[in-house]
Amino acid sequence: MGDYRIIVRDSKLAPIGMVDDYTEFSAVLKHCDTGQWTIKMNAGLPHAKLFQPGHGIIVYREGVDRPIMSGPLKGIQKYWTVDTDSGDGAYFFTGVDDNYIVQSHIAYPDSFVPLDKQARTADAQVNLKAAHALQALINRNCGSEALDDRRPYGYVTPTAFGDWKYDEYGPVTPYSLRFDNLRDSVKAIADAGGLGWRNLYDPDSRTIRLETYPVRDRSAAVRFSPDLGNLKEIVYSMTAPKVTRAIVAAQGEGRERYVKAYVDKDAEAYWGVKEETFIDARDIPLKKSPTGEPVLAGEPDKGVTVQSAMATLDQRGKDALEQGQATGNLQLYPIDAPSCTFGRDWWIGDTVTCVVDGTVHKDIVRQVTISDTADGSTITPNIGNQGTETPTNVFGEIKALWRRVNQLSTRM
Repeated sequence: MGDYRIIVRDSKLAPIGMVDDYTEFSAVLKHCDTGQWTIKMNAGLPHAKLFQPGHGIIVYREGVDRPIMSGPLKGIQKYWTVDTDSGDGAYFFTGVDDNYIVQSHIAYPDSFVPLDKQARTADAQVNLKAAHALQALINRNCGSEALDDRRPYGYVTPTAFGDWKYDEYGPVTPYSLRFDNLRDSVKAIADAGGLGWRNLYDPDSRTIRLETYPVRDRSAAVRFSPDLGNLKEIVYSMTAPKVTRAIVAAQGEGRERYVKAYVDKDAEAYWGVKEETFIDARDIPLKKSPTGEPVLAGEPDKGVTVQSAMATLDQRGKDALEQGQATGNLQLYPIDAPSCTFGRDWWIGDTVTCVVDGTVHKDIVRQVTISDTADGSTITPNIGNQGTETPTNVFGEIKALWRRVNQLSTRM
């Protein structure tokens, strides 16, 4: 240990002591989302008394000038076992980073008036640039200009007036919100505008400040590969489709029922399989005419035509094939190295390069996992959406990579 300096702050955000005798420190930092942290330490140590409800931590990393994370304490657990934590036992202190402020608020239709006086249908804007839109939403709902009872202590943001004004960059990003979660709302704006944001403790002003920045393309300078010694694990896989033939049936009975098949011929040729599924679409007002052509059935809604009903049927077939299509998964686990250091050379949200079996893969650093124990310190970035609930399907990329690997094997 020794790569990290952890400062405990009080409820007024003032530093009250440094903790250098913890047993374990771990943290997960996320791009435009709330991270978590855990500290384990002996319960008998004086520094353990610094951790009280309302307090938090500020984390510095060796070689990085400013904090890499900060956030409040959320949980305290006392742990004792005769095997490993006997004597005084151990404390587990858990918390989140200061991005939680945005996650813990909702977007009021009118953020300038109390909840019981809401009269607007929605907070809707159509002509704001992405940075302005993101900062304004956060500012008015929990930042510098938020209602006093909604704003966390010491949280400051850009405003429409004053010395620190909204930034004007990124594409125009319309939005319409009504009691939506604020984090989810600004995430959509950040993704559309190519932006990142985070809340971080400022030691000079002793405040928590909103930082907004364009996502950087560091792919030319930040590269990970086995040859460079900074990529410890590569896992890629592809899985055959679960559906190659979607049979969609609209209205009609017996011989009059209109049925159409949608076939992914490329997938069947590549994998050598045929996978059928049936989609019951009786809500689509089509039936088969005596000549076999689709015609309207029953009493369709006003404005529905054969063409519009067929378009709906085609979309059902397309959706079924997409949901059951072949999948590709790529997992990359780089190593933080002195020549390419997290917090100094690259940050969450940056686009970086990984070289996989000679193929260049570029993606965003979505998450970083930090671990600091007596056994050593590690930083593991997650490239892309690996390890999440919604991993990106990169079948096309894996297919091309597999073809390249097999071509190389054939030549050898």
